Amino acid sequence: MSTPRATWMIGPACDLAALAFGWLPFYLWLVFGLGLGAQAFGGEALSGRAADEATALAVLAALAISYVHRHYTFVVVYGDREVFSQRARAYWLAPALVLAIVGLAKATAGLSPATVAGIKLSPWQIALFVTGAWNIWHTLQQRYGLLRIYAGKLGGGTERPEQARRDRALIWLATATVAVALPVLRPQLLGGHVNARKVGRILAPLASAWWAWALLAVVVGAFAWVLLRWLRHELRAPATWQQRAPRLAMMGSTLLLFAVFLLHGPVVGYLCFGTAHAIEYMAFVHHYGTKKYGRTQPRRGAAAALLGDVRLAVPALAGGLLLVFWLIQEQRRTDLYLIYYTATSWLHFLYDGWIWKVRRPELARTLELGARSQA
Repeated sequence: MSTPRATWMIGPACDLAALAFGWLPFYLWLVFGLGLGAQAFGGEALSGRAADEATALAVLAALAISYVHRHYTFVVVYGDREVFSQRARAYWLAPALVLAIVGLAKATAGLSPATVAGIKLSPWQIALFVTGAWNIWHTLQQRYGLLRIYAGKLGGGTERPEQARRDRALIWLATATVAVALPVLRPQLLGGHVNARKVGRILAPLASAWWAWALLAVVVGAFAWVLLRWLRHELRAPATWQQRAPRLAMMGSTLLLFAVFLLHGPVVGYLCFGTAHAIEYMAFVHHYGTKKYGRTQPRRGAAAALLGDVRLAVPALAGGLLLVFWLIQEQRRTDLYLIYYTATSWLHFLYDGWIWKVRRPELARTLELGARSQA
């Protein structure tokens, strides 16, 4: 009798608690602990100083988790000779180039801004816009990548390029649906933050136009059509419900994160999505580390030492980075820190796009994929 193939990445409990729904405790704390967006469940909306203090605390917690996760990338790149050697020249040049670009943008922030399509933009504002847009792409692509890993483990047609395109289309159509639905259906939710209020004022005249409702109908219809096709092909895979569970849980979790935007607005939604991204990334890297470095051969390099044993790695690496984040709290108000934070964000986005390609044979072997997924 053949042994049923394992389709979970780490195991049912870890995959659900860290990869798929690691954001859930943070969400519950935001809504029921801090009261942000509590009106969606009949609670009183925060206002004034209470709302500002709750938002500031939530942002601080999200930034701390994000600070930790992005440095994991540098441990893998600069602590693993095999990974570093694949793009050694780029890993030497990229930090200098990115720091130069970001530093120059910050240094010229006080100059008269250029006008683009009627909007005044300084180089620093452009750098921040690039960071935000790249972060959205990076965060959604990570969810897509995890879905492709699960497809590689499940097989049965889910690993084929056609279903890969449906994975990607479903995620981006959900993004488009939320982006259109918020100002059209839930404009009151754009008042939770100063930047959200600015966006709300800009979109208010557009949201009342007939074509905005037509666009919403088109986007929702496209999302529903792709979702039905995705489910149809997903359920064709010759597998049990237990084997399908990891991919269904990951996609279900992703769609629930988008629902948070519609329930509580962009502030709570963005914080939850960003925290989910950081937690699932750390869990994935620790899993990768135990699979690659936690074997019987002698461990060499910083990556092997820090990631080879998850029992030591989590308190040593995550705990150490959290301690650093706390110790530099005064420096976080300086321009130097803003340059550092923005530059390391760009490097994190760039490096992740290089090292975490599921179609790479070495990564596929490490993750023990039964079928090569198409990323």
